[in-house]
Amino acid sequence: MRLYTGLIFLFVILLGCSKANKIYFVRHAEKGTAPAGDPDLTAAGIQRAEALEKLLRGNGIEAIYSTETGRTRQTAGPLSRSIGIPIRSYSNDTTQKFLYHLLANEQNSLVVGHSNTVLKMIRDLGLTPAVKEISDNEYDNLFIVTQKTKSGVGGYKLSLRERTYGKRSPSGTDGVPGTGPSMMK
Repeated sequence: MRLYTGLIFLFVILLGCSKANKIYFVRHAEKGTAPAGDPDLTAAGIQRAEALEKLLRGNGIEAIYSTETGRTRQTAGPLSRSIGIPIRSYSNDTTQKFLYHLLANEQNSLVVGHSNTVLKMIRDLGLTPAVKEISDNEYDNLFIVTQKTKSGVGGYKLSLRERTYGKRSPSGTDGVPGTGPSMMK
């Protein structure tokens, strides 16, 4: 009877435990003009991708996602090589299904997207970023979505932090997330 009571107590404790994971959203790094239609990263973009790798390599990333464009894959590449996790592709026309997949997997993840998709995905998660749009020459935004999941209860709670990383993008003004000096190196 004592063992049975102890197991029930342990089960109740485990039900109350919660797990938290982080999903990091970034726009691809600085892009060039060639090749036409799918330009590669510039030298500054390569440096930014390396800064992203340095920032995230110790954060327990378990999955890396990118669209099929060269610039998004090149942005995710240094981290992928550093931690030995392949880049998985997602399509912009299936973001609802992709976001459901992200939440269901409950993994620390990096998602590399585009200026017109990153904020949309965050809003589709029911969050409200302070940044209203990402301009064409803005590449330093880092959006961190924390997902807390209660074991055995179902559901989750999401929260959002906004930071910048790498070299400051030239478009911003100080004090506004995503447009000020780099807050994370």
